Amino acid sequence: MLIEFKVANFRSIREQQTLSLVASNADKSLSGCVIERPLPGLAGLRFLKGAALYGANASGKSNVIQAIGFLRDFVVNSATKLQPGDKTGAEPFKLDRESATKPSEFEITFVADTTNVVGEAQATRFVFGLAVTPQRVIEEYLVAYPFGSPRTCYHRAYKETENSYEWANPSIGFKRDKSLEQKTRENCLYLSVGPQFNHPQLIEVFEWLKQHLMLIRHDLQNIIQYDLTAYLFSNNFYTTEIVNFVKSADTGIVNAIVEEVKTNLDNFKTNLSQPDYEVFKQEMLKLLPEKKYDISLIHKNESGDPVVLSFDNEESSGTRQLFALVGYWMIALRTGSTIFIDEIETSLHPLLVKELLKLLLSETHNPKGAQIIFTTHNPVLLDTALLRRDQIWFTEKSPAGATTLYPLTDYQPRKDEALAKGYLAGRYGGIPFIPEGLKL
Repeated sequence: MLIEFKVANFRSIREQQTLSLVASNADKSLSGCVIERPLPGLAGLRFLKGAALYGANASGKSNVIQAIGFLRDFVVNSATKLQPGDKTGAEPFKLDRESATKPSEFEITFVADTTNVVGEAQATRFVFGLAVTPQRVIEEYLVAYPFGSPRTCYHRAYKETENSYEWANPSIGFKRDKSLEQKTRENCLYLSVGPQFNHPQLIEVFEWLKQHLMLIRHDLQNIIQYDLTAYLFSNNFYTTEIVNFVKSADTGIVNAIVEEVKTNLDNFKTNLSQPDYEVFKQEMLKLLPEKKYDISLIHKNESGDPVVLSFDNEESSGTRQLFALVGYWMIALRTGSTIFIDEIETSLHPLLVKELLKLLLSETHNPKGAQIIFTTHNPVLLDTALLRRDQIWFTEKSPAGATTLYPLTDYQPRKDEALAKGYLAGRYGGIPFIPEGLKL
């Protein structure tokens, strides 16, 4: 479960911005949107199943999603996919000279299932933080709260004068491994290195960040990658649920055919010699997915006979988006994962988006507390029958080009306030300012 995310000096975000999924105790509405999960040290707090981010184009709401994506990807890949000397991928705020030379900073607070000293499963709150420049990690730390008070798992900080890292001694109960510290390069994370060598306490945190933060990405055609749904369907996971999902969305689909196609470069035309070609082939296979899928969706004609349509060539972009999303929804609902998606309404009808959100904001369908953080421009979703007021956030960009992230609750809207009307009227900010209209 995600509790809070902080980011500073990343892309359009200059000063630290905080997205919190702690529910307001003053708001008793929409109990289905709230997670009741007692945690040591956080007595009386409840947590939200999601948040909507509104804002004008180029205001930075997508960069909030990109920031969590950078953090997750850096944890997952820095030890295995970066070579010595490679850039980290950090992108500091570039519109002032001072920020451009400082590290990007990230901090995430979350709850992961861990194993205690007697082998029992328990939910533990963690805080993981990172400061990183394009060249190196400046600071990295992990703090656990197994019983409410903080326990430092590890902390590393770069000392520029000595061109080396200083490692703090961990709290009692966390295993320090100096050999792993020495294996941790300047452009990768200890949290990435430790699991590669089976560090038992880091594996559980690493796996949560890898498996339970689900970023739904769009391709160049603004279509969501459908490999997850195709994989589930072709391996007979949730096939009935997937078919029922797309059927219930009024798509006319009655079934699907998904066949796995392995990447094959043997017929690729090249003038390379055989030894050179084998090297080329191995390098290409690192870049291309090992498995691809041939998908066809089955409809019925007016006589009731099945008609097979090609997924890529004959189905609408909206149908493809819906098919791609269902896999993420299935996994999130069954594992309690957190979904991040930019522009959730792309190619989808507003009423369909509402129904998608209702599944995740439901006590019946979402008992494990899956969460969703999404960006949108759609005022139809500003509905107090769908979202609580503390689930609605806005982004604005200052004259200096820096993003500010703030919640609707800063404006203390009335319980019966028409949020969509107020938003479009500019009451809460987060809309384009075009006083004289567009000009040619």
